[in-house]
Formats: sequence, C-alpha cells, structure tokens
Amino acid sequence: MTTRTAGTLQGIILILPITLTVMGAVLLAPIMPKLMEAFGDIEGANYLVPMLISIPALCIALGAPVAGWLADNIGRRRLLIWSMGLYSICGLLPLVIDNYWPLLISRIGVGVCEAIVITCSTTLIGDFFTGDQRDKWLGSQAAMASLSAMCLFPLAGFLGSEYGWRGPFAIYGVALIMMAGVIFFTWEIGKKEGHQHDLIDHSAKGDGAAIFPWSHMLKVCGFTLVGGVMFYILQFQLSTALGTFDINDPGKAGLLLAIASIGVPAGAIAYRYAHHHLSVRNLVILEFGILALGFFGMSQSTSPEMLIVTGFINQFGAGLLLPTMLTWAVSKLEFTVRGRGTGMWQSTFAIGQFASTLSFAFVLTQVGEENFLQAFQAFAVVALVMCFIAVFFVQNSRVQPAKEVSSH
Repeated sequence: MTTRTAGTLQGIILILPITLTVMGAVLLAPIMPKLMEAFGDIEGANYLVPMLISIPALCIALGAPVAGWLADNIGRRRLLIWSMGLYSICGLLPLVIDNYWPLLISRIGVGVCEAIVITCSTTLIGDFFTGDQRDKWLGSQAAMASLSAMCLFPLAGFLGSEYGWRGPFAIYGVALIMMAGVIFFTWEIGKKEGHQHDLIDHSAKGDGAAIFPWSHMLKVCGFTLVGGVMFYILQFQLSTALGTFDINDPGKAGLLLAIASIGVPAGAIAYRYAHHHLSVRNLVILEFGILALGFFGMSQSTSPEMLIVTGFINQFGAGLLLPTMLTWAVSKLEFTVRGRGTGMWQSTFAIGQFASTLSFAFVLTQVGEENFLQAFQAFAVVALVMCFIAVFFVQNSRVQPAKEVSSH
C-alpha cells in the first residue's frame, strides 16, 4: 500500500493559484490609458473600459458560493484543473480580439474561473493540511497574493509599453503551468479520508452528515466584510492621498504604494508566528487595533513620509487580519461542507473589496474633499469599535494543531 502525505510541494502548488486571481486587476491597471485609447470611441467608454478591471472581482463575489457548492459535489481537484484550463483560454483570448464586447465576455470568463480557482485551491489546502500546517499554508497564500501583485504590476507595465495593450494578457498563459502542477503532484481527497481528518480536527462523527455551521460562518463573515473594506482602503486611496502633498507623478506614487504595501506580506508572515501565542479573540483585537493605529496616523500625517510609514502599519495589520479570518473560517468546516464555507468566505471578502471605494466615498462626502486625510479617521473609529465587538463575539481559544493529511 502506497501512502501519500501532503508536504511542501503540495503546499506551494496550492498557494500559487492565488496569483491568478490577483492578475484580474493588476495586469490591466498599468495599461488602462492604452485600453482607453483603443476602445475610447465606444459609447459610455468612461464606464465600460474600467469595467474590464472590476468585472472579475464582481464575478468572484457572485460566483464563489456557487463554486463552493460545486466543489463539494463534483470534487475540488477536478474542478480546479478544468477551471485553470478555461482561465488560460479566456485570459489569452484578448491577444486575438479587436472588439470591446468579446473582450468583456472574456473578462467575465476570467472572473468566473477566478471564483472557482480561489475557492477550490483554498478548500484543497483545508483538505490536504490540518492544524499548524493548514495555518501555515493559508498564511502563505495571503503573502503570495501581495508579493505577486508587487511583481506583476511592473511586468504588466513593461509588456504594455513594449507590445501595446495586448502585451500583458500573455501572462495568463502561466495558468497552464500551474494546472500541470496540480495534475501531476496533487490528488483528490476522498470522502472517507475527509471524514477521518474531521475526526482529528473537529471531533466530528465521521458519518458524512456534516451540518453547515451557519452561526460560525455568519460571525466570521461579519468581521471579514469589515476587514475586507479596510484591507483595500489604502490601496485604492493612497495615490489621491499623496496628491494632498503635491505628489502627482504616477510612477512615484506607485513606488510609494509598493513600499507601504510591503506591510501586507510582512503581516501575513508574522501571522505564522503570532497564532501560536495568541487566541483568535486576541488576534482579532490586535489586528483591528493595528488597523486603527494606521488609519489614525494617516489622518494626522503632515508629510508624505509619515503617510507611508503609517500606511505600512495599516497594511501590516491588514496582512495579519486576512489569514486570521480565513483560518478561523476553515477551522469549523468539515469535509463535506468545506467548499461551500470557503466560497461563502471568499465571496464576502470580494464584496468588501467592492464596498471599499463606496464606503470611502460616503465618508468623504461627510468630511468634505478638502479634508481628504480626515476621512481615514472615521475608519480608525470603526476599527476600534470592531476591537470591542471582538471581546464579546469571538471565542478566546486557538485552533488546536493536528497531524498532516495523508492519502492512501
């Protein structure tokens, strides 16, 4: 009998697909002027062309719960392989497309595949690993997302400048390489093995009759929604905030944003050590506290240097928060409902991303555009309120470590 144990290779293969969801927006952001130049003559171009960037995130918000249901009923690995293949096709199609509407349809295809890819890859991490190993790889997934964005942005800009608006779309071909890794180095975890692993992680009955933990997921998703809004505030608003200090050069603003954004992978890496010593409640309180400190510091900034330093603090808290929310969610999900729960969580986080710009715009109307930096102070207050809410609604315990998953 051959025993297969998930290890570092499987962990790397399963966190790499997160880069495919990052590509949805990052690859197109540097070439937006070229896209406007190419399709600016269509009616409503000011709304329709930016939609090429935003539509994948909307697809994740709407499609992740459905993807989770499919993952539980069809099989996570099989669905992941097919979605990565279709993703590469939809992603590469713009290389031969000249018309806006087929291009938009291909972007919708990318978004639907992203919803499946992120849900299935995250669920498989929950299937293959347990306890500390699961927390390690879920934290690494968050770090990978941030690091890949930092690398892909300049690469997309280079390809766009050299080969026009189509250039960055060639990067979508890497999905085929990642798909090959999933095919050759992972395996489907059967229900029997899944129930055995649940006995380790959840003290489940192992009879296949898992009940969806609605109370747990609604609580986690409530914190995740607020956290998702705060996660993207700085990334979406820093360029404008720098403008208040007369820094209007996109290149310099992008470099400063990259410096502040290093806080996200730094926070995600720190999580791998912090969760050994702090309960879920204390982690959530700490993370929203750091977010509040960062937001308040940004609101009081008197120089671009202070804005970047406090922005880094804010992003460090965001980097800690993301893996905490995800591992907290997965910790109560048994095998037969893990896909649905993961999809629900991914959808909530995507909605937070979508609501981030709307919530900031609302706050800005209250404080006035001339007081742009003061808008960050409102989010500092909300983050502090979340700290107090966590005291009463988050359990004061840690996820118990367990053995790694094996398949026979």
